[in-house]
Amino acid sequence: MSGSAPSPGPGPGRSRAGWWWLLVAVLAIALVTALVAQPWAPVETEPTPTVTVVQPTAAPSTAPSTASPSVPPPGSDAMFDATTAPTLFVSSAELLTDVPAAEPEVQQRITSGQLPWGLPTGSTVDPPQCTVAVTVVATPPPWFDALMWGNDAMSFEQEVVLLADPAAAREAFRALVTAVDACPEYSQVNPDIDGATWTAEPAIEGQGVYPSIVQEITHSAEGSEVPGYRGHMLVGNTIVTWTAEALGARDREAALATLGDAASLSAMVQDRAQSAVQSLG
Repeated sequence: MSGSAPSPGPGPGRSRAGWWWLLVAVLAIALVTALVAQPWAPVETEPTPTVTVVQPTAAPSTAPSTASPSVPPPGSDAMFDATTAPTLFVSSAELLTDVPAAEPEVQQRITSGQLPWGLPTGSTVDPPQCTVAVTVVATPPPWFDALMWGNDAMSFEQEVVLLADPAAAREAFRALVTAVDACPEYSQVNPDIDGATWTAEPAIEGQGVYPSIVQEITHSAEGSEVPGYRGHMLVGNTIVTWTAEALGARDREAALATLGDAASLSAMVQDRAQSAVQSLG
């Protein structure tokens, strides 16, 4: 029987090619399915808006700042003259409002122009380096005046020293504070008459707009001791000094209480200074 040649079967090369294309098709379908179900990179049809977060330039802080203020207090550059400086003096009405012992009334004990600057002729201060604690400045100022109000229970003396400009006043105030700190006790020695001695507690910084110090003092003269308070304040081209004394015969704490306290007296002088600066325009 004549036989025909058998039909050739799929050879090894053809079989491998068929499975390759089948694998590619399956992978393609899987990839498309994955992209549809959870795209790896979303397609943006519109531009995404950009939000800019502005950081605050200075975060609020509750901690006290130790840096020097960039803005000086009102009145630090005030320029008083002989006409306007008297507005720094506390009035009798202010004393009646703020000092218990001033009631029912006070009278002027030293009037304007009556008390010259400096020590009486022949008087000295012991020790000498404490002289500025009495005279406020070391050399005669361009202008000076003093007033005193009082009654049987209290006295309130105030002095105003006028300097050439605020810079000169600041320098003089620094020298005054240094002298006060270094002089817890000093005396004024007068020829042929009894002098006076002041014993002072350490000065504390006053609270208010203008630089100031306040201290508790004891004024000893002619065998008696009088308690009180003394303060110094820098305002523009002036230095304001005040002394409040309790004259009533009682124990020390009770006597001081008739004056109020250091804080209330300092606040009264500070308020008067603010009004005086405002009146300058």
